[in-house]
Amino acid sequence: MLRFFTKHKGAAVAAVFVLLALTLAVSSFFTKGRVSPVSNAINTVFRPLHALIGSAADYFENVSDAMNRYNELMAEYESLRVYVANMEQERRSIDEIMEENALLRELLDLQLRERGFDFEIASVISRSTSEWERTLTLSKGSEAGVEVGQCVISSQGYLVGIVSQAGSGWATVRTVTDTAMAAGGKVSRTGQAAVAEGEWHLMREGRLRLSYLPLGSDILHGDLVVTSGLGGIYPPDIPIGTVAGMQADLSGQAEYAELIPMVRADALTQVFIVLEFISKE
Repeated sequence: MLRFFTKHKGAAVAAVFVLLALTLAVSSFFTKGRVSPVSNAINTVFRPLHALIGSAADYFENVSDAMNRYNELMAEYESLRVYVANMEQERRSIDEIMEENALLRELLDLQLRERGFDFEIASVISRSTSEWERTLTLSKGSEAGVEVGQCVISSQGYLVGIVSQAGSGWATVRTVTDTAMAAGGKVSRTGQAAVAEGEWHLMREGRLRLSYLPLGSDILHGDLVVTSGLGGIYPPDIPIGTVAGMQADLSGQAEYAELIPMVRADALTQVFIVLEFISKE
C-alpha cells in the first residue's frame, strides 16, 4: 500500500483535494448557506496555504520584473559599450589625422626651407640595442626609392644619419652616434672643416666627435657643427650637433671636439629620407 502511494502520490494528493471539494459542496448544500463546521475547519487549515501561495506569486512576479529590468539594463550597457568603443576609435582616428597633418606641415616647411630636396616620410619601427651600434629601422624601403647612402633628417631638418641597408618595405639607418658613422662637417661660425664621426665610448654617452682639428682651433663651447656637403653624400649645412668640449687626440698633434647631437634618435617616431638633393659643389 505504501509503495503504491509513493508511486502515485501526485494522483493521491489530487484525489484528496477533489474529495475535500466534494465535501465542501455537499456541506454547503445541506447547510443552506450557513458555514458548516467542516467548511470552517477546512478554511482554517488552508487559509495560511492560500496566503503563502499569494506571497509566492507576488515574489515570483517581482523576480520576473527584476530579471526583465536586468536584461534591459544589460542591453543598454552593451549599447553604451559599443558607442564608447566607436567614439574611442573615432578619437584615435582624429588624433592620427591631426598628427599626420602636423607632420605634413613640417614636411612642407622643410621643402620650403630646403628647396631642391626630394623627401620620403618614414616611421621608425625599431631601434638597435647592441653595445656596438646605434641604428634605426624604418618603414620605407626600395619600393619607395630608398637607397643605401641617402641622408636621413628629422622634421626640424637635423641630421639623423645615413641609410646603410635598404630592402623591400624597410631600411636601416646608421645614426650620427654610431661607431661606423662618418660625415664631413664644419664649424658654422668659423667654417673650420673636420670629420664628424662616431666613437664607442662617446656613443654610450649619446655623443659623437668632430675629429682632425688642428691644435689651437678656434672652437667654442656651444658652436654649431653642420655638414660640409663635400663628397656629395650629405647635403650641405645640415645641423649635426653642438660642441660640448675639446680634447687632444692620442697623437697629441690634433684635437677633437665632443658633440651633442641636435636630435635624439631614441625619441624619433618619424623621419625624412632625402632621396635627392641639388649639390652645391
